[in-house]
Amino acid sequence: MQFQCPKLTPLQSRFLASSVALFLLGLVYWSLSSPHFAYAGELEVDGNGQSRGGKDHNWHRIEQQRLEDDGVDDGNSPESRRMQRRADTVAAQPIGGNNVPNTLNIEAGTTATWVYAEELLNGEYANKTAGLPSEIGQRSVAEPLYHAELRKRQDSGATRQIYVSINTCLQPTWNATGVQTAAPPQLTLYVANQTNKEEIGPGTGAGQIARVLDEGFANVTVNATGDWYLAVHAPNLPDGFTGIWNYELAVSIDDYYHAADTTNPFLHLVDTDIDSALLVTGNLTQADPSSSVFEAWMGLSPPPFIMFAANQNHTTTRGIRNSYCGWSQAKQIAASQDDVAGAGSGVQMGMITRGLGNKPKEQFFVTYLNGSSTYYGVLALAGNSTASGSGVVGGGGKVWQALNFTTKAQQNCALMFNLTFCDEVAYAVPYNPTYNITGLRSLFDNYTSTYYQNFNYSLQQIPCNTTDDAKYSIAKGCDDCAAAYKQWLCATSIPRCEDFTNPAFWLQPRAMGQPSFTNNSQMDMTYLTQQYLPMQDAPTLDGSPKDQTWLTALASNSSRNTLIDTEIQPGPYKEVLPCEDLCYSLISSCPSALGLGCPMKGRGLESSYGHRPKFNDTIMCSYLGAVYGINHAKQLVAPVFKALVFASLAALALGFA
Repeated sequence: MQFQCPKLTPLQSRFLASSVALFLLGLVYWSLSSPHFAYAGELEVDGNGQSRGGKDHNWHRIEQQRLEDDGVDDGNSPESRRMQRRADTVAAQPIGGNNVPNTLNIEAGTTATWVYAEELLNGEYANKTAGLPSEIGQRSVAEPLYHAELRKRQDSGATRQIYVSINTCLQPTWNATGVQTAAPPQLTLYVANQTNKEEIGPGTGAGQIARVLDEGFANVTVNATGDWYLAVHAPNLPDGFTGIWNYELAVSIDDYYHAADTTNPFLHLVDTDIDSALLVTGNLTQADPSSSVFEAWMGLSPPPFIMFAANQNHTTTRGIRNSYCGWSQAKQIAASQDDVAGAGSGVQMGMITRGLGNKPKEQFFVTYLNGSSTYYGVLALAGNSTASGSGVVGGGGKVWQALNFTTKAQQNCALMFNLTFCDEVAYAVPYNPTYNITGLRSLFDNYTSTYYQNFNYSLQQIPCNTTDDAKYSIAKGCDDCAAAYKQWLCATSIPRCEDFTNPAFWLQPRAMGQPSFTNNSQMDMTYLTQQYLPMQDAPTLDGSPKDQTWLTALASNSSRNTLIDTEIQPGPYKEVLPCEDLCYSLISSCPSALGLGCPMKGRGLESSYGHRPKFNDTIMCSYLGAVYGINHAKQLVAPVFKALVFASLAALALGFA
C-alpha cells in the first residue's frame, strides 16, 4: 500500500516550511557556536561585585586550557590574548548611582571594570539646587542648577548624555633612599563610546575613550544607551615606588561630580611675612554695590570657598594637584568652613571688597608657615558650595590651578590688614616684635587719621559748593581731592616692606644705619661707607654727584616717616616705593591753593616713588589693593584706550556722514 502525505492547506504548508527552516537555522547556529555564551553568563555580578550562582571565577583559564589540550589554540591567538586580558581584569562592578562616588583600591598592573546600568541612565534628573549667588565674575543672579524639566525636554529618546569623572585620592609612595624627583604614574580612565562594549581597558581595541589622569583628575562625556561600561587601569610602578592607588569614580546624567580648572588659579597672592601669607580670590561678581547679587555675595557665611596649602617639598601632593579628593588627603594646611576663624586649621577666611574694582572677594590669611619656603596654594570649592558628598550634583568638589608663593626670610616685615582708617592697606609693613600686630595697627591708624584730619581742615577752606565758574576745576571736586589724598597718605605713610636681602632693583633700602632688633648689631661699616648715588642726574655745584654713602644718604638711612625710625625701629629693610601716579593723581585732583606738588626727576623722584610695570604682573610699586598676578597698569590703561578708540571711530563716522 503506497503511503500518501496528507493534503495540506496553503496556510498549513507555510507554517510547516517556516518551522523546518527555523529548526535548520537553529541547528547550524548551534554547530558553529562555542561554549563562550555559557561561560560569559558567569561574569554576572551581584550588588557586592560577587559572581552570582557560585560559578567558577577561573572560567577563562579552564576554557583556555581545553582549547590548548584539543590543539585548537596555542595560547597566542587573538582569542587567547583576549581571554588573558579578561583574566587580568577585575570583574565589572556596578556604579552605585547617579552622583555617587564609587571608591576602590587598585594595584599596579591591574584594570577595574565598571558598569553603569540602564536603569540609572533612564533615571530621574536632579531637581533644582541652590548654588553660588551668581556665575563667578558675572552680574546677574545664577539660575538654580540642574533643572529636571529642562533636561526632560532635551532628552532624545533612549540616548542620554552621561558625565564621567574621576579623582585620585591616594597613590603609591616613594620608598627608595634617593630624593623623589617625579610623581607616581597616573591612572587611566577608559569609557566606552559604543553600545555593548563589555571588554574595555588597555588592549581591547576601538570603541572606547582613554584619558590618562592629569594630576589625579580626568573627565569624559558621552552619549549612552543601555548598560554602559567603564574601566580604570593602574600602570606598572617604576623603581622606587610602592603601594596602591585609591580613586573615586562617579557617573551622572546631570553634570560632573568632580571638577578642576587646570589653567587658572583664580587666587592671588597679596603678600607674605616670615610665617604667614595673605591671599585673595579674583572678583566674584561685577554687580553694583546696590544690587541684590552684590549683597548676596557679601552676606555668605561661612564664605563659599576653602583652600589647601602644602610646602613644595611635601612630595605627597605630586600627582594629585588637580584632585579635590587627593588634596583632602595630602594637604598640610586646609581652610575649613567649619572653622572660619582659623583657630584649628591655621587659615582665617572672610568676604572683602578691598582691591581692584572694590567687588566681592574672599580672603585667606594662612598662618603656621615656615620662613624662606615656597608653598602651593589651591583654591577649592567643597561640593557645589551649599551641599557636598554622595547624591549631590557636583558633590565631589572643585579645585583650581595651584598658585606658588614664597614666605619672607626676615622678621622685620609683618602682614597687616583690616585697619580702621586706612582700610585699603593689606601688605607687609616695617615691624618689630616688641609691637604685637594689634598695637602696630593702632599706631599706623592714629598716625594717618591725624594727618588726614589736619588736611581736611585746610580743604574746608576751599569753596567747593559754588557755581561752576567759581570752582577750582570743572573736572574735579573736593570729594575727589579728599579721596586722592587719603590714597596717597596711606600708601606713603604705611610703606610696603620687603626683606633687606631681596635683590630686586626696584626696592629702596631703608634704615641701614640702625641696629637689627634680632641681634642689636649694626651692619658692617665697610659696606655702609661705600658710595651711594640715589639720584644719578642730580645737579651739584662742582658738576659731579655729591659724595654720599649708604650711611649718610637720607634715602637709605631713614624711613619714609619718623614714626617708623623712632617708635617701631625695625632695623634695615627694603621698601616697595609707592607708585608715582598716586602723587600725580593728588595734585591733579586738588586745588593749587593747597600747595601740593611732586618731586621732579633727578631731584628726589627716583628715591621716593616707583613705576607701575607695563608688561608683567609683579608689584614694582605699591598702591592700595595691589596683588600679584594682576597688572593694575593694564587694568587702568585698557578701558581708557578702548574709550579713545571708540571716540575716534565715532568722530570718523560723523565726519563721513
